[in-house]
Amino acid sequence: MENLYSLSVSSEMDHDLISRHSLSEGKLIDSAAKGAYSIFLPQIEGKNVLFLVGKGNNGSDALEMARLSLKVAKKVYVLPLFDKGNEENMRRRKLLPCEVFVSYIQDDVDTIVDGVFGFSFRGKMSDELVSLFSRIDNSSCYKIALDVPSGFGYKADATVSFMCRKREMYYPDNRRKCGDIFFYNPGFPEDEYYDSDTFLLKDDDYSVSPFSLYDYKNTRGHLFVFGGSLRYPGAPLISSLAAFHAGCGLVSLCSEKGVLDKVYNSHPSIMGVGKESVRRVKNNAFLLGPGWDEGDRELLDYVVESRKPIVIDADAIKLIERDHDFSSLAVLTPHLGEFRTLCSNLGIEDGDFYEKSRKASEMLDAVVVIKTSVVWIFYKEKSYVYDGSNPSLGVAGSGDVLSGIIGAFLSRGMDPLESAINGVILHQKCGRSLRESLGFYTSEDLIEEVGKER
Repeated sequence: MENLYSLSVSSEMDHDLISRHSLSEGKLIDSAAKGAYSIFLPQIEGKNVLFLVGKGNNGSDALEMARLSLKVAKKVYVLPLFDKGNEENMRRRKLLPCEVFVSYIQDDVDTIVDGVFGFSFRGKMSDELVSLFSRIDNSSCYKIALDVPSGFGYKADATVSFMCRKREMYYPDNRRKCGDIFFYNPGFPEDEYYDSDTFLLKDDDYSVSPFSLYDYKNTRGHLFVFGGSLRYPGAPLISSLAAFHAGCGLVSLCSEKGVLDKVYNSHPSIMGVGKESVRRVKNNAFLLGPGWDEGDRELLDYVVESRKPIVIDADAIKLIERDHDFSSLAVLTPHLGEFRTLCSNLGIEDGDFYEKSRKASEMLDAVVVIKTSVVWIFYKEKSYVYDGSNPSLGVAGSGDVLSGIIGAFLSRGMDPLESAINGVILHQKCGRSLRESLGFYTSEDLIEEVGKER
């Protein structure tokens, strides 16, 4: 996994390392521009390229990149958005020929490079800049951002992050504004970077060991699923089958009789349990919520009081309130809408996405997995993100598959954080594999792939 740093910590670390090592800001700018130029050369060579220039070092990065581009671009345009800049910025403006400077966006531009604001920008952009970025968003140009998209108001097709990987770039609303993300270190000593509390997950962080030759159904774990309703009978079935394919040895389902009849007729391997028999089941972990509709607060409280590992998904999330304490035994798996409901129930109103998510995890003493195009995992003082950005996973039942996988890992004896991390990685790997082989697919296809990848 890779370290992620907040914009404020990135800025502090930048100034600290420059000061302690007497790094030349001019050389860092030269290196950053050269790195970005190399990465985006296919979008520069033979193209008409416009550079948007701010007044600070981010603008200097763009100015130096413009100077390099003079060699290969068909045309280079430079649009300074401020009359004055810092000393380095003004010096680099003088290195460019006068004829490249323009006062508006030319009609023949193929590529636009955003060098207006870097990671140190705070505050609100001017209305004029917001309007400019809005017009650019609607253009067909290829859009590049240097360091971060300026104020996350510029929507890039690709972004190169300098020095370190920035946490805010992976917030759900911001991620779509970054496009493809590249990383380039212009010359900072990475062995002296600060410790991080946020991490970018990779596929090789998957750490589920295979079963032994002597494992059988009772040693592979027993997951007890509470869910389903006459309105949503399929969701708990999807979760249950996903749990089997993720390695679970036994799966029981507590639901309405009409749901149990349908499930048993099609999948007799799933053991149906009536509400009156719940306390007699000997299981390793619980999964609550898929297709539960109105849910059952009494059963939720019973499960919490059992002090066994729990996955809480979908309709069960709306039953969670401030008085719940999961004692580090639960994994919550809301999508963004369910997360907003959760925050409302918990009285969490202030803060950005990251702050609210961390607060929810701390208040409930639980792992919180927030499902978006990027998946965030929060637990106590640390957080993890998997940058999936795979629209083929946006299919009905996909979240039920994920909760079933995590439930299977919990029932095997993994701790909640380990189960969440491995479950998210496996789910994303299966989605990516199916996208390559099938394009788009159903959750039933996804379940089959879980068994193969597991």
